[in-house]
Amino acid sequence: ELELFADIGFVGLPNAGKSSLLNALTNAEAKVGDYPFTTLDPNLGDLHGYIIADIPGIIEGASEGKGLGVKFLRHIKRTKMIAHLISFENLSKSATGMMKSYKEIRKELKKYDESLNLSEDSLSKKEEIIILTKSDVIDDPKIIAKKVKDFKKISKNTFALSLFDDKMVKKFSDALVKILKKA
Repeated sequence: ELELFADIGFVGLPNAGKSSLLNALTNAEAKVGDYPFTTLDPNLGDLHGYIIADIPGIIEGASEGKGLGVKFLRHIKRTKMIAHLISFENLSKSATGMMKSYKEIRKELKKYDESLNLSEDSLSKKEEIIILTKSDVIDDPKIIAKKVKDFKKISKNTFALSLFDDKMVKKFSDALVKILKKA
C-alpha cells in the first residue's frame, strides 16, 4: 500500500469547504455540494508541484468505523501535513462551536492512530495548519479576528478565508506554498 500520497491533507467535518478550497487553489474539479458527504473518496490537486488531498468529511465515531471513517482516516495518515478546515458556520451553533468542531476532529485522529495526535506533547511529525473557512458568513471583522487569535494559540499557521474573495485566496495560496517549501 502506498505510504505517502500527498504533501498536505485537508481534514474537517462534512461541509467545511475542503473540496471548494481544493478547486480554488488547484483548478481541480472536485464535486461540491451543500450537503454532507459530497466527497466519498479523496480528491487530489497540484499547487505548484505540491499535492493537496481533499479528505472526505470526518464525523464523531469515525475512528470506530462509523460511516466510512476508517477508510477516510487511513488517507490522512499518508499525508506529510494536515490542514484542519473549520467553517464559520459552526460559530452560530454555539459560542464554542468552532473550537468544538476542531477538537472533535483531533479526537478522532488521535483515537484512530496515536501518530496523528497533534498535541504539543506528542511525537507526531505532522505539521498542522488551521483554516477558518466561510468567513463571508460573518459580518463583524472583530469576530473573525478573535477566532483567528484563538486558533493561533494552537497553530501559528492559522488563516481565515472566504472563497468569494480572490485576493484572500491568492494571499492564502502564497502563504501555503511557503509553508510547504519549509516542510
